[in-house]
Amino acid sequence: MKKFILIAAALFVGTLAQAQIVANGGYIHAFENSKYVVGDNYVPYKGSLDGFYVGATYYYSLDKYVNGLAVLPGANISALFGRHAQFNAFSVSELALNIPVQACYTYKINENFHVFGQTGPAFQFAFTHNVRDNQGTTYALLKKDNRFGESRSLFNIYWGIAAGVEVSEILRIEIGYDFGFFNLSTTDRIKVGRQFLHFGVGYLF
Repeated sequence: MKKFILIAAALFVGTLAQAQIVANGGYIHAFENSKYVVGDNYVPYKGSLDGFYVGATYYYSLDKYVNGLAVLPGANISALFGRHAQFNAFSVSELALNIPVQACYTYKINENFHVFGQTGPAFQFAFTHNVRDNQGTTYALLKKDNRFGESRSLFNIYWGIAAGVEVSEILRIEIGYDFGFFNLSTTDRIKVGRQFLHFGVGYLF
């Protein structure tokens, strides 16, 4: 048992030696393409939300296998605000947990300046998605019986791509785009697709 604990501890320390924590945050712009059934046809609406995210990423180097390769699992909280696509006078707010898991390749231009590209999935779990009408009434769209006549899914999966620069192995600056896979609406005769544009900075500890 003692040998097992010592081996596990050695593996854990070895893993930490290859890893860094990256505290990150930034700006998000969400594009939403909605389709509502009117009669026998879908009527499209385009909406957008703006907000921010803050969280951390675990930068695990795979240099011992491929120089410059790394895996970046992480977690962040995102907050979005804007207007409802169909009822533009109504405001929308959303809070969600995001869990990205990306592969990253970094190329060293010199000791103080690196460029990188990364890609991978992100799993999103919504905490709230609320609509507030012009009378001040708030509807929780994550509940199907919310009296607004429209409801939203708790879960979505995105595939993200990003590129950026790393300065002095301390600061990471990136821009990326995420493509949503699922229909965010759980209401019949409504379809909602979403993509993200994001810009962020990270600090490596």
